[in-house]
Amino acid sequence: MAASPSSSSVAATTNIMLAIYEKKTSSIDLYRPLRNYISLTYSEREAFNLEDDLETVKQLRSDVERVPDPTPSTRRDLLQNYFKALCLIETRFPISPDKDHINTVTFLWFDAFKQKQKASQQNIHLEKAAVLFNLGAVYSQIGLSCDRTTVEGRRLASHSFIAAAGAFAYLRDNAATKASVGSSTTVDISVECAGMLERLMLAQAQECVFENTIAKGSTPGVCAKISRQVGLYYEEALGALNVAPLKDHFDKAWVTHVQLKAALFYAEACYRYSLELHEKEEIAEEIARLKSGISALTEAKKSPKGAAAQLLDAISKLEANLNRNLDRAVKENDRVYLMRVPSPSSLPPLPAFSMVKPMAMNEVLDASKEKMFASLVPDSSAKALSRYTEMVDDVIRTQAEKLQQGSELTR
Repeated sequence: MAASPSSSSVAATTNIMLAIYEKKTSSIDLYRPLRNYISLTYSEREAFNLEDDLETVKQLRSDVERVPDPTPSTRRDLLQNYFKALCLIETRFPISPDKDHINTVTFLWFDAFKQKQKASQQNIHLEKAAVLFNLGAVYSQIGLSCDRTTVEGRRLASHSFIAAAGAFAYLRDNAATKASVGSSTTVDISVECAGMLERLMLAQAQECVFENTIAKGSTPGVCAKISRQVGLYYEEALGALNVAPLKDHFDKAWVTHVQLKAALFYAEACYRYSLELHEKEEIAEEIARLKSGISALTEAKKSPKGAAAQLLDAISKLEANLNRNLDRAVKENDRVYLMRVPSPSSLPPLPAFSMVKPMAMNEVLDASKEKMFASLVPDSSAKALSRYTEMVDDVIRTQAEKLQQGSELTR
């Protein structure tokens, strides 16, 4: 986890955000096993003709293994290119423990959040899942490196977090389950973790939009809706962090950060919404909303283990604003309006409006136009592989049905 401060026009946005560190791997040789397979299955001449493609794969893998390039954008392009190469390898080279397959390649990856835990598998699904995870991680780092004191910087940061959300959503929908069917796996590339990270990245993307909305001087009503949605995304991420398999897998400071952000943006929405209520002279509901915001912050402050100073500072400032307006509203109500104040629990939910959604990664990661290994007609290997794939798909279907039944029971 990395964090970066940002200052902006309002207290609630001098906020740090989270970036994800990449998963680490151990080095492997793809060149020799792939070349041997071509030579044996097709011909030595074919292997000679495909030397450039084999070298490219070798280079891509060794670049992925190395210490990350100092520029995240170069790293992003590398991971995207390697993922496309893996998609082409998957259809032409059957990598599995089977004796007729390429059985000398074992991919090994360490968990990004608990680095002592690792997974190793003799199939390409783990490799693809890990590369997608790292792509999301790099996008999050690009988002964090943007200068969020400017309108353009906030826009670029938001776009990067949207792309990170897209990478994690793609991991969840296309690779996580296949990677978890293997002999060993890690929590960070599970369906649950990918889903949590997608919500976290959307929260940060929407937060950048909120910062720009404030800077633009939008109406309190608009600010309230956008702020509420930031809070909802953080709440969804927090919900996932508090149940298995993610519970106890993350650093406590991480969970505290998400918890405080969820409360902060709920309270921010209460504050903005109450400004609009004040203009409309709906004093009774204004009082109830302000009280609701204050109690959310009071509750959140009970667990600031490892929370960043900027975040606690933002909470204190917002709390002071809420209390000041509450005092004013209560005095006005006692003197002028004499309205009965509803209990906060009886109020309808605050309106929310999402300005972000995960970036669709299908085109970015589409390998259909790539020319690598084009001369290899995936015939016998495809047949062998399709049997294996059908088997994996069957397992996945069964697991998905179980998961759905479980979700329905929980609901």
